[in-house]
Parts: sequence; C-alpha cells; structure tokens
Amino acid sequence: MKERNMTEQNVTELNVQERNVQERNVQERPAYQLFDDNDGIYNYCPSPVLTDDTTMYVFYCANTWPGLVIDDIYARKGKLEDGRWTFGDRFRVLQPDRLGWDCIHVCDPDVIKGEFRYRGETYSWMMVYLGCDIHHCYHNQIGIAFAKEIEGPFVKYAGNPIVAYDEMFHWGAGQASVVSLDGKGKFRMLYSQTVHEYERRLQGCRTFWRDFDLSDADHPIMGEEVAMHEGGMDNRDGEGSIAAFNPTIVWDKSNDLYYLTREGTPFDKSRFPDFIAPYTQVSVISRADFENNEGGWQTVYNVDGKDTGYERNHNAGLVKDAYGWLARQGILPVATTVSELKDRDFLWTYRIYYQELALPTL
Repeated sequence: MKERNMTEQNVTELNVQERNVQERNVQERPAYQLFDDNDGIYNYCPSPVLTDDTTMYVFYCANTWPGLVIDDIYARKGKLEDGRWTFGDRFRVLQPDRLGWDCIHVCDPDVIKGEFRYRGETYSWMMVYLGCDIHHCYHNQIGIAFAKEIEGPFVKYAGNPIVAYDEMFHWGAGQASVVSLDGKGKFRMLYSQTVHEYERRLQGCRTFWRDFDLSDADHPIMGEEVAMHEGGMDNRDGEGSIAAFNPTIVWDKSNDLYYLTREGTPFDKSRFPDFIAPYTQVSVISRADFENNEGGWQTVYNVDGKDTGYERNHNAGLVKDAYGWLARQGILPVATTVSELKDRDFLWTYRIYYQELALPTL
C-alpha cells in the first residue's frame, strides 16, 4: 500500500509540474510539419520510431493515387539535423490484399522491435495495423505483420486478424498501439473497439487492452481483453462525456508510468466536418494503477490550435524508442495529424506535425 501511494503521489506531483513546464516549453518549441506531400494525398495516423538519437522512422497512412481514398501504409526515414527532423521520400510498406479481411484498407500502424519466431524464421520487427473489407469504415479488425529489417519487407501473419470483430456494419476494432513487455516476444496492445447496447440501439467506441506472447507466433498466447480504466480523464473545457479511443501509448520504464494520447472530446458539432477532434489529449498514469483498473489518469497537455495553428488536431502518435518505451527522460515528443479548416476537401490537408513536451525527471 505504501508503495502504491508513493506512485500516486508521484503522478500527482508530475501533473502539477508538467502543466507549468509544458506551457513554457510549447512557446519555445512550436509544432512544425515533418514532411509535405502532393495535392490529393493525405498523411495521418503516425507511428514514429526512434532507432537511435538522430534517426526516426515514421509509419503512417496515406493514399497511393491522388484523390482516391484507399489507405496504404507508408514510411519515411528522418534524420535530426540542427535540432530539426528532415525526412526522405516515402516508401510503401504494406497494402491491402486482393481478397480477405483486409482487402479494402490497411492503416493505423504501430511498429515495435522484438524477437518473433514464425514459420521457421526469426523476425526483429512487428507491425500492428487495421484492416477492413467493407467501405465506409465498417468491419475494421486488427492484424500483424513481421519483418527482419525496419524498412521491410513485412510478412502478414497467417493468423490474422489477431483481434477479430464479428458485426459487419459496426466500426469494429482497430487503432492499435503496442509496447514491448520484455524486449522480445511479449507485448501489450491497446486498441479502439465498438461497444453497443442492442436494446437502446446505442453504439460507441472505447479503448481495450490485452497482452500477447508471440515469441513462437505459430503457437500464440493471447491474454484476456480488458476495458481500459478511464478514471480521472477530463475534457479540455470541462464539458461533455469522456470517450477514450484511438489510443497511443509509451512506457516510461524508469518511473513506471504510462503516457497516453486520445482523441480530444467532445467534437465540435457546429463545424463541418464534425467528426474530427479539435485537440489531442496527453495523459499519464502509473503502470500499477493501469493494470489494476484503479487510481486516475492525470492530464499532461492538450495539443490544439495554439500549438499547430489549426483547429483540427487528431490521430496522434507518441514518439517511442524501438520497443515502445520512452526514449529520453524529461522529453515526450508527440506527432499529431493536423488538418486545415475547410468545408470541402479537408481530407487532402491532413499533414503530420511534431513537437516536444518537456517532462520533469522523477
């Protein structure tokens, strides 16, 4: 009990310090666009991976043909030069199959390093991704793919979807984010999933999590699904109900804390489009409280128009090291999808922005 109380005290102190430190930090280091693209091409849902202090790979969703809404997964390699990230040309790492559960879109990637044995081969990298076989954002499910090098080629797992969803005309399951538990084959996955009440005809979306062991992917071990604890979360303006979905997570191992991003709610229904989050919320909780479904999340920062210059800030990705862990003490980099406010053709303005939030070292 004493150990848990100390952890809660650390999280509370962390919250108070961060609110002051990060307001100053954002003014000093405003968000900037990581890379641009051609007209008619969207970039969103970043999964940034630091392979060393000066090298970052960003995996993300984009369309291949201008003006055609079909998601593929692309990546770019970036180098840190004079305190700013610069990136090379994009390359495609995953695309839909002709048939099957992911024949329409593949998107929402997250990539970690480990040791995954599959069909007689050992792979060093694993990607989780969303796939679907129906247009209009229905019947999403989660799959995985393996690679020996971070740039691929990625081999899709024969056991996909690893998180299935039965209802054909619900949004489904997707937007997965992973952290390695042991630097090898064990990992924790958070993901969004539709929840429903048939009697009242209600549908919503919330975050779930479960643990996996794919050290021997031919004989996978999958833990039970758990609805993520949402206690302590609050909306930016203190209004509306809390909805935690589209999570990304990073593990601060030194302090045993989880940092999380979620879509900032409620959405602004007075503007078109009315289904894009105006801000991204960053929160923190101790790992022990997360696993025990107790304690409370503490808001760290809300990434919004004051940071990027635009009023749509959504589909974020926390910048992590190769294993999904916090790369550098005191710094939490965030990559956020930004869209300009346009009534029409808003999709083609999706671009990825980067900023660093300063965190105190405990």
